[in-house]
Amino acid sequence: MVTTRSVRTAVLAYVREHDLLAPGPIVLAVSGGADSTALLILMSSVAGPLGLALHVAHFDHRLRPRASARDAQFVADLAQQHGATIRVGRADARPKSENEARELRYAFLRRAARDVGATRIATGHTRDDQAETVLLHATRGSGIAGLAGMRPRRDDIIRPFLCIGRAETALVCREAGIAPREDPTNRTTKYARNRMRNKVLPELERINPQVRLALARLADAAAAASEAAHGAAVEALDAATTPDGIALDRLAAHVRDDALAIAWMRATGRALAARHRAALGTLASSRAGSAALDLPGGEAVREYGWLRLGPAAEPLPAPETEVELSEDGVIDWAGWRIGLTRTRPPDATAPLWVAAPAEGALFVRSRRPGDRLSGHLRIKVQDLFTDAKVPARDRAGHPLIATSAGAIWWVVGLKRADGEPSDSRWIVASPPGSHAGVGAPRA
Repeated sequence: MVTTRSVRTAVLAYVREHDLLAPGPIVLAVSGGADSTALLILMSSVAGPLGLALHVAHFDHRLRPRASARDAQFVADLAQQHGATIRVGRADARPKSENEARELRYAFLRRAARDVGATRIATGHTRDDQAETVLLHATRGSGIAGLAGMRPRRDDIIRPFLCIGRAETALVCREAGIAPREDPTNRTTKYARNRMRNKVLPELERINPQVRLALARLADAAAAASEAAHGAAVEALDAATTPDGIALDRLAAHVRDDALAIAWMRATGRALAARHRAALGTLASSRAGSAALDLPGGEAVREYGWLRLGPAAEPLPAPETEVELSEDGVIDWAGWRIGLTRTRPPDATAPLWVAAPAEGALFVRSRRPGDRLSGHLRIKVQDLFTDAKVPARDRAGHPLIATSAGAIWWVVGLKRADGEPSDSRWIVASPPGSHAGVGAPRA
């Protein structure tokens, strides 16, 4: 027979198995529903023997304006009855989504933990919540890590109730003589989790009455597999990481995507969504030339078989000057050296060169909105940069050669306009760090 005592015994065994509790302050997330109310009841019953100082945190999402004050009062009375302090938080505005509501709630819980010096925040998530989470992740195409669902502990969040279900938390409340608050939004089909809870799981129970327990076992198995894969990816990443970046040839294909996701977290502190992981994997799968990719929190730059990850560099400021080229002279512009000469430069002399227009003044300047190459093709300068994979931060300092009428003749090193060139004067250019061959023309 299931009783509060047997539930407490099961929870304590789970807590010890996963090393969830330690003496000292702990924050309990209490909404007033059956699960979180049972959490406070059981934690207060073991607080003395375990040396816990209980601090209740209650957050109003502003989803039920009329009932929120009564919910807060219920939780405050409950905290007082069980010798716990209480902190109440409130969203500034109604959250636009379940995810936003969750982020606001956890931000408040962590502020409360910092205030009281707690290193652990306990939530009332049960085995039923775990089943819903696993199914939701599966329907969204999650990998193994997603099928692991919620873990007993992740960072500062602990979930001591993952070993029991909602039936047990309701029993604890009932035997304590407490009627928990009921949230009517739990019955609406507006939210995906509610549809999973009220429609999908009851249908699955017709196939297997123990489906919630089965999904919890699936989560544990997926977590073990995920941890093993993570360990292998970390080992491979460490072996491939050098001061120059990540040597892609040293990353085996079966661990590459996991290893790169770990590397991204190390470099930027940000986790990658599935589509961003896929994009990074595609970038890393090629060895041809160089390419760059902007991702949340930073950028990835691949140069042949090497990959560098890190926060996105700030774009370099565009040079403010527009400088006229003079024949037989050389100018320095944003690290480039550019000259105009009447002597055709041999290939070995100048890294970059093109024939200039026969007549008229020529100017070096940075790009401007709407710039296009002159001629009948009218190619956008922006498209040239994109196709050539010029990093975004370098584009403002990439020189353009323009005529006195403002027409773009040459995007240096990329493409020349399709107009008729001269056979008597040439533009020569050398990028920063490679200035050979740009100087006074030879007689």
